[in-house]
Amino acid sequence: MGKTLPVAVRVTLVTRKRRSLIFGRRYYSYDVRFKDGEIQQDVNLDAVLQGARFPADYRAVKHGAMAVAGDDAPGEWVDYPYGRPLRD
Repeated sequence: MGKTLPVAVRVTLVTRKRRSLIFGRRYYSYDVRFKDGEIQQDVNLDAVLQGARFPADYRAVKHGAMAVAGDDAPGEWVDYPYGRPLRD
């Protein structure tokens, strides 16, 4: 049986140290947290959230996480499947 879906997602807006002519200088890095507390860093968000199977949940979480993304530091966690910020 495969891994369950995560309970939270966070985004970091990473700035590349070197300029690239092909790729942009900034990209998003996604981290996910599972119910058991395990955190996976720099994941393919579409694969982990099964975007093809649950497109509305994927879109809501991605946009919610990007709205509170950290700049070169991890942003706030957002919940799955709604994309609402988790405040401690």
